[in-house]
Amino acid sequence: MSIQSPSRLSFFLFFLSSTTINFLLCETIYFESIHSADHLYLPLFVKDLVSGEGIRHWFLPPSPYFFPDLFLNLILYPLVPLCYLPSAYGTLQMLLVFLGISIFISRYTNKTDSLQFLYRLEFLFIFLSLLGYLTSDHPLPFVYFLSQAHHSTGFFFSLLLAIYLYSLLNDREPNQNENGVVSYLSLPLTLFFFFGFSLLYLSDRFSFSVGAISFFVVRIWDSNLPLSERVSYFRKKRFWILAISFFIFNEFVFWGLRQTFHIPGSFQILKNYLSNQSFEKIFSLSATYLWDFTKHIFYQGKSILFLLGLVLISFPKFPKLVRHLLVVFFPVLLGLLLLVGRFTYLHPYPIRYLFPIWFFGILGLTWVLLSYTRWISASLFLLVFFGTSYFLSELPFPRERVRSEFSSITDKEVPYDLEKPIRFWSQGNQTPIPIGKDGKPYHWITGAFHTHLTE
Repeated sequence: MSIQSPSRLSFFLFFLSSTTINFLLCETIYFESIHSADHLYLPLFVKDLVSGEGIRHWFLPPSPYFFPDLFLNLILYPLVPLCYLPSAYGTLQMLLVFLGISIFISRYTNKTDSLQFLYRLEFLFIFLSLLGYLTSDHPLPFVYFLSQAHHSTGFFFSLLLAIYLYSLLNDREPNQNENGVVSYLSLPLTLFFFFGFSLLYLSDRFSFSVGAISFFVVRIWDSNLPLSERVSYFRKKRFWILAISFFIFNEFVFWGLRQTFHIPGSFQILKNYLSNQSFEKIFSLSATYLWDFTKHIFYQGKSILFLLGLVLISFPKFPKLVRHLLVVFFPVLLGLLLLVGRFTYLHPYPIRYLFPIWFFGILGLTWVLLSYTRWISASLFLLVFFGTSYFLSELPFPRERVRSEFSSITDKEVPYDLEKPIRFWSQGNQTPIPIGKDGKPYHWITGAFHTHLTE
């Protein structure tokens, strides 16, 4: 008996319902998170860029997030009011993520499994979001599915590029093995990936690294290929020429960006700090930091603990690829969190660097959930989503309260966490200067010094 493939209407109903819920999540549970000072960097940057005020005065973050974060903001800016830009961005990001997952799964299974997977993925995201809200997690760890300028958009794009590149190369290898002729990517495709990964590298080197590591994890752990073929890329001059050219080209361009804009040199900051510490001191600081970080999760990350518990229980049933990615990324991202959060830019809880682990964990759990709940129809999920939309619509909408609070602040000098929200909610009519704890102007991710040249 054949199974009828879902119609376009079925996919439309999913995307309509999930988009509605994700927008409501942005306007309720996640509202204050996605409208915090760090998250408002790009909306204000785009406002200055489009309005003609210029951007040379901006002090940019170590990862400027020019692509794809800035690109998506530029698309949305003429379509939605500035004050709705963060919510619109989060909603669009999840829509694009679901579209990408749908296309990827349909390539290897069928449209029925793809649609069922999407419903369960959205269900898990809603459940974990509500769990974090009800347990008062701080910060809400799954906000990065909807946030900008915090590595998540770059992570999604780098993963998409890596998977697409691997699938293209994998499709060419059977012809190479049969004919004995090496089949390379065409020049247009080579340039597409070269400049695509270049945009990522210049905008967000963390996301670029995640995509590159994902590509080689998938390749090296492909048990369908002999070991000699898995490492074949490293034996080809073409690979090394492209890799070396890539890094030289992008480091030169990034050096130019640093001469044009105010961008901190992360590697120099890290080198200067570590050079003044002994090995014993570094080890002690690392152990203390990770212990404090773990306690923070235990006391203020209940939804993360719940997710990790489910991942540990279900891990053997995860797809092989997801298991491999989790095994590789857990120590890598933990090490990166330590380097950035403790030794470069002091931060007690940079949970965003572990976001890829949450994402892969939720993907694996969705796959396990699908295997046990195929009997649940899309109609039932739509009913649940309708109920969720009603529940979210009954929650407080903090938009007017937040707007009123920040618009009423008239101080000319304010702490960092107030400067960008005041500019944002006043539509740029108020331009306070961020001041550090030492009482001096604070030059960190701000465009406040366009008219105020205080040093």
